Amino acid sequence: MSIVCNVIKRPVFLQQTRSLFHWINLQFNVVDDDRTKQFGPDRTCAEWILRNGGAVKWVNSGELVIDYNELPREGTVLRLQEIDASDSSIMHNGFAHFKGCEYVRKIIFHKCNYLEDSAFSELYYLKKTLMFLQVSSCPNITEKGLLHLNVLSNLKELVMYDLQDVKNMDQVVAALKSSLPQCNIKVNK
Repeated sequence: MSIVCNVIKRPVFLQQTRSLFHWINLQFNVVDDDRTKQFGPDRTCAEWILRNGGAVKWVNSGELVIDYNELPREGTVLRLQEIDASDSSIMHNGFAHFKGCEYVRKIIFHKCNYLEDSAFSELYYLKKTLMFLQVSSCPNITEKGLLHLNVLSNLKELVMYDLQDVKNMDQVVAALKSSLPQCNIKVNK
């Protein structure tokens, strides 16, 4: 039996490749406190989202910025209003970028394959401003992560669907409705 197991093991180079990409993704999510002090939280948060494949929208802007090279010149003061993290590689260690972002009203987390429950505990930075949140098709999100959303006291609409690791969505919805009575919670199964 052990001979068969040794034969079907993954090649070493494939294991190293996965570790390399995981390390790269972690580095793309690291918060640079010096850069945040120099250019402000909105700028560095936008850089984080764009660097990881998402899109951002500024206050008083009509369109999403999807290209990192379309960021305004450093020193330009703009306020981040919307984030679309669909298909991005954002991870929990990057959520500290939200600290100091006081104008973020809307976030979409759709097909965020690297997103884990612990990330949602960091959304408290946006508890006074976030009004719309979508969490969908994120394979590593469970009830534990969704229950962290109870601190988002200004949330008006929460959309959740295709969360395969959430086993008891009804219980989550009941708990969130109790904590967030002003929030319209939509669940598509």
